[in-house]
Amino acid sequence: MLLVGTTPTTAIAQGASDPQPVLLDQDTTHIADVTVDGQQYSVYEHENVFSWASGIDIYTNGGRVTSESTAETVLTALAKRRAVRDLEAESAAPLRTTSRNVSTAASNVSATATAVNETLVYLEQTKTVRENGTTVYNASVEAAPRIAEFNESARELHPELRSFVNASTAYRSNATDLVELLERRENGTDVDPQRLYAQYETTLEAKNDVSDHFGFGGVNEQLAQTANTSEAIAMNVSSVPERGNETARHFRSVHNESAVAANQTATLGLDAFDFNGVQNRADSLEGRWMEDWNSRQNPASTVYQSIAAIVVGIAAVGGYVVRRRR
Repeated sequence: MLLVGTTPTTAIAQGASDPQPVLLDQDTTHIADVTVDGQQYSVYEHENVFSWASGIDIYTNGGRVTSESTAETVLTALAKRRAVRDLEAESAAPLRTTSRNVSTAASNVSATATAVNETLVYLEQTKTVRENGTTVYNASVEAAPRIAEFNESARELHPELRSFVNASTAYRSNATDLVELLERRENGTDVDPQRLYAQYETTLEAKNDVSDHFGFGGVNEQLAQTANTSEAIAMNVSSVPERGNETARHFRSVHNESAVAANQTATLGLDAFDFNGVQNRADSLEGRWMEDWNSRQNPASTVYQSIAAIVVGIAAVGGYVVRRRR
């Protein structure tokens, strides 16, 4: 029997804002409080006698959120926090390994950038030094024409290498912080979910910054090309009477450093940690919660319509029974 005039009383875990149950809500569960753009929201799940009147409500400042865009923003943020919350320290182990690999690669790339810069400076100096009636630069280019190619490509490569080093350093730092937060939580330390989520987001952004240096014509391919070019130049220029050995020494340094860096950057394994898995879980949660939120947009009206339908149905059955008895 439906008690139309009452709402069942249940134990409710209170959030920052109080929930507003409607008629025939049987249970109300506080899912979470979440802060978005400085505004705090409370998310509740209501279970009604009528399943189609059940769903999710969001409250803030004592009022119910009715804007779909606001609801989507809040539930998306909460879904991401929940997906990150489910991360375990053990599952993040590849993240620590990858961050170490990135750090090693950054060290090698930094050494390459230094060698490239020193060689560019040296080449500029050779343009003003004359021996045997010609500049050292012209004599070197005559013996190794690819010096002109190197001079141009290296000037574009050098800032790219420095950018990679900066991005890699940021990734290593943020990945380490994320793993440490997960380990602290696993060891029983209370870790603020929003802090964990913020660190995850920062780490993901840092990872994407590193990833931007790869792909077609990426830093690893440029390093490999630089290694090949500088090796050929060193072989051809060493016999030049005008400081050939010194010029060759600079290019051998570039070759040695860039060859190691090319191998390191080609095998980073940036995707060893499944950032996409976290995002997929968040998308799944957000989609389900938005469906539940949409189903709860006119709960009171839905309940009264359902009751009215039941009353009409009962009346119809009653009328039929009366007619049959006659």
